[in-house]
Amino acid sequence: MRRRRRRKKNLFREEEEEEEEDEEDEIVDKNMAFVAPQCRDDEDGWGPSSKGYGKEDGETGIEAIIYSPFLKTDKFGRAADWTTSGGKYNRNEQRYQREREMQHQRDFGGGGVVQSKQQQGGGGGGSQQQGGEQEPTSSFNFFENKEEEGSFSLVDTSKGGFQQKKFGGQQRRFQPGGGRGFGRGRGAQDQSGALGDQGIGAERERARQMRKQSKKQQQWSSWGFNRNDRNQVSYDASVEIKPTWNVVEQIQLSAFAKVTEKIATPTDAPETLKEFGALKSFDKTIDRITPKTERTVKRLTQVSSLNGATASKDPVMVELGKANASANPNKVTLMTTDTTLAAIMCATRSVFGWDVVITKKGNTITFDKRPRGVVDSHTVSETAQEAISDDKDNINGAQKLAEEATLMSAAYSAQVASEEPEVVLGGERKVPVEDAPSGVAYRYRKWQLNDKRDAIVRTEVNGVTESRGQNALLCARALLEYDSKVSQTVDWRAKIETQRGAVIATELKNNSNKLAKWTCCAILAGADLLKLGFVSRVHPKDPNAHSILNTQTFKPKDFAAQINLNYDNIWGALGFILDVVEKQVDGTYILVKDPNKPQLRMYKVPDDYLTYQFEDQADEELDI
Repeated sequence: MRRRRRRKKNLFREEEEEEEEDEEDEIVDKNMAFVAPQCRDDEDGWGPSSKGYGKEDGETGIEAIIYSPFLKTDKFGRAADWTTSGGKYNRNEQRYQREREMQHQRDFGGGGVVQSKQQQGGGGGGSQQQGGEQEPTSSFNFFENKEEEGSFSLVDTSKGGFQQKKFGGQQRRFQPGGGRGFGRGRGAQDQSGALGDQGIGAERERARQMRKQSKKQQQWSSWGFNRNDRNQVSYDASVEIKPTWNVVEQIQLSAFAKVTEKIATPTDAPETLKEFGALKSFDKTIDRITPKTERTVKRLTQVSSLNGATASKDPVMVELGKANASANPNKVTLMTTDTTLAAIMCATRSVFGWDVVITKKGNTITFDKRPRGVVDSHTVSETAQEAISDDKDNINGAQKLAEEATLMSAAYSAQVASEEPEVVLGGERKVPVEDAPSGVAYRYRKWQLNDKRDAIVRTEVNGVTESRGQNALLCARALLEYDSKVSQTVDWRAKIETQRGAVIATELKNNSNKLAKWTCCAILAGADLLKLGFVSRVHPKDPNAHSILNTQTFKPKDFAAQINLNYDNIWGALGFILDVVEKQVDGTYILVKDPNKPQLRMYKVPDDYLTYQFEDQADEELDI
């Protein structure tokens, strides 16, 4: 019995020792199963060897390169972001991992992105390839497919997040996160994973958009600045400034914008001192002219003057001024003509240069125009957005157009008169003024500006027309169209009947100063009507042949309201200039409008300046 027990114990011991030896052998086999990877140096360049890893020399071995599959549209947004704390990503790491696995299954099919526990070595020694090399995980294998590479085409997905609805406009971008704000809303805080880090990308996108907008704004600003410089035209002054002239006052036209003055005498109710001249009735057939029945303008010849003598050369004006000064020795008496006074009243609208000669002698102040001065001329496109040329030889230049428009307006005024019996104003048919134009009547009118100033103005009217059984005085002027393509305006022949309002609005914009002066002259003259004729060249290249296309009739008061002409403001501008003149010593001055700046300058000139001007410049015959 004892021997049997001893044998059993020995057998158990031998079995235990064999089991221990087997376990030790297994451990040794396990430890010896690890094979260190072979590292080869690529002598031809940097990176993996062209012979590959885990293959014999001469074989490609590209299948053995571990490669992480991804789509070409994937964006790597989490590569080494050292500026963000790790907790922000670790909170949602599990969900992010699941999303990666689901995306991998949809794209490639098969297992997840990360190896399972069994693939990572758990449970056995793992599968090995023949030759002792470890087989790479199948989910990371890359197999070259030439057919797939040949059918590959690049797709632009830059606008994938911005879609256009068929109806209802555009969808908003960055919808996750609630509304606008580039992911700053509630959704950016609630969502996790890939949407949890929208804040950084949104900040970068906002910064990029701001830089892009700033760059565009700089480009537009630069374009507008260069465009203004390119279209800017430098005009010559209306009079040559002598070096011996001294500047006594410099006035900014912006000072006239808010100045007002309530005159004692209403604007439309002055005292009429004298009237001279015979007026013809207006030809009513002129009102029925259309572009289809246009009428050729008759040429005028040997026109020595268009607006008569200046105030200081008018014997009637001189006589009336002396009489008023004697009757009111403590008052300042102003003598001038309607065109000269209108230039000062509407100075804020002027762009081109002009000048007025001022003579102060005691309490008498005279505003004169120079012989062949530009005060009486009718400018063209003076206030237009596109500046016209200052070339004196160009038929579409500022100087040539002013001469053409002035003569054409005089020709229109003479042509609208009918053959009916004339109406004599004041009982005297002949006007006692040299160079007075035919068909024009003069009215000398007086305004009491305040307790210290009186103004005597010579005004003119061009005709009469029957209105409600009485004769109504009228002033006739003509607007000129030279070339609609050059001036970039509405073609009168095509639009004057169907779009009359657009044509008038364009003229109000391009000739604001001229229309304001015409309205002032009509109001000062006491005219009941203002006739505006639309005269156009027969051919844009011919400045000598013109046709009447249409005629419009306005009441001066209503037209003044339409063009924002304020009575108090225009009289305030006159009072501002009189304040400046009264401070000066007796003598002769010249008020010059700067042609390139909204500015007036007053120069002290020799006392015989005006006399020298009349003697030096002889009258010339103007021919249309």
